[in-house]
Amino acid sequence: MICNIQWQSKQWINELIKNLAGLIIFLFSSPIFAANSHIYFGGTLGSSMVKVGNNNPQINYDGGILTDAYPIHKRQANTTLMSINGGYEFSGIGLRPAIALGLSIFGTPGDYNYRGKVIETATGDPGSTLYHYKYHVHSTRLTFESQFTWTFLKKFASFINLGIGPALNRLSGYTESSVESPGCVALPPPFQSYTNIYFSYQIGLGASYAFHLKPEESDHLDERISLGYRYVNLGDASFGTRGAVYPYYLDIGRLTSNEVFLGYTHLF
Repeated sequence: MICNIQWQSKQWINELIKNLAGLIIFLFSSPIFAANSHIYFGGTLGSSMVKVGNNNPQINYDGGILTDAYPIHKRQANTTLMSINGGYEFSGIGLRPAIALGLSIFGTPGDYNYRGKVIETATGDPGSTLYHYKYHVHSTRLTFESQFTWTFLKKFASFINLGIGPALNRLSGYTESSVESPGCVALPPPFQSYTNIYFSYQIGLGASYAFHLKPEESDHLDERISLGYRYVNLGDASFGTRGAVYPYYLDIGRLTSNEVFLGYTHLF
């Protein structure tokens, strides 16, 4: 299996510098060295639903005479999402929120699955469905996160989460079967599996509840359970070519993820 890596370094670095500069300016205007700050470690478990930006990618060839369309007809675009995270939380003062800075790794044990048809159209003629196809999408990301938490009623809190970092979007398992002979695999080689690395960003919000496992030993609430929602822009994704016989990429556009999650955090 051939794996190609596409890295848009210049764009990613420029975006990273801009976001980090804004974050640093904000941090140094906030009470980041307040007392009762803590190292934290935790994780989340949730569900992710990915939306494909281009639901009907098309490839023109032979001087524009022929067009192959790849509309998506069926999808299983949701799967389990897990993450682990760690960092440092600086306590807030008064109405200013606590600020957490850390690193998270997100991954899915399963794939997002898509199915569709290959429709070939010649100039001036109606389209003809030649094949059924299916493929898988898998995404993993490393995210630099900041979270702003406002506490109320002592044990309850609301939060806003922001994050940036590289996402690895892998498209694989492309197969076709003939419409006229179901189960018969198409003769041309399939689109090659391809790993795209793009800059990703996320924004989320939610609520949390703080508690202590052994309240008789300490009144410090060092455990948290959170429930939240997160929107993620994962960047673009595409397959490789079919080789020399069909040297065109299948671009499915930008991937976006809507995620709901349950989180647990321990403060040290």
